[in-house]
Amino acid sequence: MITHARLSTKQKDSILDAVCRINLWEGAIRSGKTIASILAWLLYVRNAPPGPLAIIGKTRDSIGRNVLDVIADIAPGAIVFNRGAPTCRILGRLVHVIGANDAKAEKVLRGLTLAGAYVDEVTVIPEGFFRQLLGRLSVPGAKLFGTTNPDTPSHWLMKDFIKKLTLPVGDPDRPDMVSFHFELTDNPGLEPDYVAGLMAEFTGLWFLRFIRGLWVAAEGAIYSMLEEQKHTRPAPPKDRWQAALVGIDFGTSNPTHALLVVLAADEEGELGLYVVAEWEHDGRAKGQLSTAQQSDRLMKWAAPLLADTGLDPIVVLDPSAAPLRVQMRADGWPGLRSADNRVDVGLQAVASLFAGARLFIDPVACPVLWDQLCGYVWDEKALVERGIEQPVKLNDHGCDALRYAIMAARMIWRVWLPALAAEDTRQAA
Repeated sequence: MITHARLSTKQKDSILDAVCRINLWEGAIRSGKTIASILAWLLYVRNAPPGPLAIIGKTRDSIGRNVLDVIADIAPGAIVFNRGAPTCRILGRLVHVIGANDAKAEKVLRGLTLAGAYVDEVTVIPEGFFRQLLGRLSVPGAKLFGTTNPDTPSHWLMKDFIKKLTLPVGDPDRPDMVSFHFELTDNPGLEPDYVAGLMAEFTGLWFLRFIRGLWVAAEGAIYSMLEEQKHTRPAPPKDRWQAALVGIDFGTSNPTHALLVVLAADEEGELGLYVVAEWEHDGRAKGQLSTAQQSDRLMKWAAPLLADTGLDPIVVLDPSAAPLRVQMRADGWPGLRSADNRVDVGLQAVASLFAGARLFIDPVACPVLWDQLCGYVWDEKALVERGIEQPVKLNDHGCDALRYAIMAARMIWRVWLPALAAEDTRQAA
């Protein structure tokens, strides 16, 4: 799928032009920026001034996959490392391997005087850590090399670094920095079919960021691709059901919303995920239920739906639903698990499945969910005031329940959406 036999002109130019204190490769996924940045880093390590070096990422595991394994692949004799270890050796130089998964991680940097650093996915590094890192690159001639996918235009990396590259050379506010922008089509090592598949998997915001490499803000409808004719279908016959998931967004005074999602084949035999039923209780409108009552009513809703299918569902509850989870376990519910609540990855997965015509809603059986999905929008106020991308938290309990079920169905859509599955794995580390 990916080869290292040749580099594009853009990759070669970026390697030769990486001569500033901060050298950044940013843009689309699978665009060749990582290979170019690592080759530039290896050239730097070979001639770097004396002093400690460091590789930084979200976690040591993600560094292992995204950086160390790539070095071992393209230059096997250049690196000696043990996965998860705090140091490795690159071209004979000792290199610290530092995870920066929260703001406290910057304490690890204190006491270091670095001659160079490589940062994997700069946008996921806390701002305080990054600024501390720049302060630690105090050996004369020290340089930083980094990669990142795009984020919101209000992200600190864009506002305080990349955007300031438009200032005139010599302006005291202009950083000593160069930034290389890559789009998916800039990678010569990708097969055309794989590129076409990637372009089909992402839609809307994620297409602009991960395919075109643009720093764009989330705005408008989250699932802008929704079409009633394309994305609504009645439930398939039960003899076609192959797996079942129940996603539950729990509330006491707020609504509890449950969805039954099944894996089934259509008339042509193509597999898809179908939302075939919903259960909702609004505690404010209809009176609060105890967890025992909710568990009982959910069982009475789900059991007839799954009768005669032979399927034991995977039951996925939101992380805040501990009391209901305890009650449901006592009541004998099978396959209980806590939901993966990574909102960004979950929204990408749902959007990609809709875009690829692999996810369908029965609007007769699930009218509340369909209405919520059609009205699901980004929270402009949160973006403007706090720089946070999130959905508007209003009438979204069905949307959350769907996201929980879809994230639990990764073993299914990994086959359909390999690029998103790879991105999901990387972000989970």
